[in-house]
Amino acid sequence: MRIVPPIRPIRDGKILDVNLINQIINRTEYGAELLSRYKMVAGSNIFVEQAGNGLGVSYLTALAGGAGTGSGGAGTGSGGAGTGTGGAGTGSGGSGTPQPVAPPYRIVGSYNIGAVNRGFVYNGSTYTDIFVPGSSRTDAYGIDGSNIVGLYILSNQPRAFIYNGSTFTDIVVPGATTNQSIAYNIKGSSISGWYLGPTGYRGYFYNGSTYTVLAVPGRANTVAYGFDGVNIVGSFGDNLPGLGFLYNGSTYTTIQVPNSQSTICYDIYGSKIVGAYNRSGLSNAFSYDGSTFTDIIFPGSTRTTNAYGINGSNIVGSHFLSGLNRGYIYDGSTFTDIFVPGSSGTQAFGIG
Repeated sequence: MRIVPPIRPIRDGKILDVNLINQIINRTEYGAELLSRYKMVAGSNIFVEQAGNGLGVSYLTALAGGAGTGSGGAGTGSGGAGTGTGGAGTGSGGSGTPQPVAPPYRIVGSYNIGAVNRGFVYNGSTYTDIFVPGSSRTDAYGIDGSNIVGLYILSNQPRAFIYNGSTFTDIVVPGATTNQSIAYNIKGSSISGWYLGPTGYRGYFYNGSTYTVLAVPGRANTVAYGFDGVNIVGSFGDNLPGLGFLYNGSTYTTIQVPNSQSTICYDIYGSKIVGAYNRSGLSNAFSYDGSTFTDIIFPGSTRTTNAYGINGSNIVGSHFLSGLNRGYIYDGSTFTDIFVPGSSGTQAFGIG
């Protein structure tokens, strides 16, 4: 039997280098069948599979194997126990089958490093870089499943994109001036955002086949951000930022935080809207349930707080603390800081 030295401890969030991966996959007790399906194995119960883009990882855990039948012998590894948490398998004692465990959430946003904005996706433990090749800036705004939408800048022109984990594809909005547009939110095949047209900014909603233009009557500019079902939110005005709006497919309803100079509605989930407002030169985040505005204030933050995305009870955004923009996730009772290590600023825009 070949003796393989033990794997050195792995910290949470550690980037797995080639040598460490080779140590992991060469361990004999995991078996060729397991390694044929999963790229890496770390720890006794936690399996790690490389993400589709080759950068991040997704986490898997083993199911307990059933009791052996007949004269079933020992499973792989130490006698009797299956690989991971598997017990004695059937026949000769097989291993439990690893099953995907979805992270509790995935957050997208942007971070600044070396004076360049780059997008990221965060699964609660690992940050994965999102950057359009050749661009001077990439921001990731919305996420649904494996699809991410956002903005990149090429030759000083902002362009909307969708990224499926391996390929970046431009979103070309009809009527956009030299393709100046962004994609802010995605759910299924539907996307919302805004673009610069010949006479000002216009929101759009794409249902997978048709683009619908959003323009508040009588106002020069309309920008759309998030949506849920037929309800779309954004901001409008002759000058931006202006006032917030909710559009239900036929009617625009103005949303303004009392005594604010401007209000922006960034996202909606069910009947709850999140956004930011400006009062006396200070920006602050809010949530709105259709009747009551509630401030969202990250403890200890100074100057600005914004709420950019909502999914269920989770809200993401940014706050300003100790001279840096930092992201956060708020579950209704607890704030958790989000900050890409080594960056000079981080903002969280979307959650899915």
